[in-house]
Amino acid sequence: MEWQAWAGRMSEVLGLKRAPVAITYTDEVPETAKRLKCRVCTALRLAAAGSVMVMTAENSACPGGSRYLGLAEPAPEGARALRDFLINGEKLLSCPAAIHRSGALTKAQPPLGAADYVLFAPLAQAPLAPDVVVFICNPAQGARLVHLADHETGLPMECDPTGALCRSAITYPLVTGQVNVTFGDITARRFEGFADDELFVTLPLAHLRSAAASLDRCSAGTAPVEIPPEFRRLLQEGEAAEG
Repeated sequence: MEWQAWAGRMSEVLGLKRAPVAITYTDEVPETAKRLKCRVCTALRLAAAGSVMVMTAENSACPGGSRYLGLAEPAPEGARALRDFLINGEKLLSCPAAIHRSGALTKAQPPLGAADYVLFAPLAQAPLAPDVVVFICNPAQGARLVHLADHETGLPMECDPTGALCRSAITYPLVTGQVNVTFGDITARRFEGFADDELFVTLPLAHLRSAAASLDRCSAGTAPVEIPPEFRRLLQEGEAAEG
């Protein structure tokens, strides 16, 4: 499976400490996949450490995560409690209007009904083709991933780093088909113990394929930087002018 072959090579070149996480929407799951009752951000961390697990409406322990993954509509009777948590508990949004805007104005509405299951697995062990792959990395590794994903097309990115970690790292790139970079929300970072220098870069499958193909052709991968004589001359002239 091509995506499994990419995993080791990309981890080696980039020096990743955690495994890239393949996320797949599916109606059929491997029998070996674990069904732990946990939050989506926990599933992401566990998959990066080697677990293969599936999230459903039944075993997702976070109402927000269930909604953002499209596994379940939020229960109307829980809306007030959720607002109270976001405003007075988590304290990441100031008022009901801010909560409404954060959901209403995003380009990536939850993919309700997309599939019965969401499979999380280390990319090297992913039994199904990933829809998106989340890289937990430091800023330098993230910069390299962005350049690798951009190498073939040169298309500008349209990122949205805001909101819950599951929304920005999974929902946004899944729904838009675009690469996204996010820091994750503060609550998820604290609960899951992500390091201060870790951020999240998510590549949809087409971008992952392009990035893997560019590893040996782009200086963000293994290709050496070479400065042509004419450009070197221009650099030297600029340095002389500054001196």
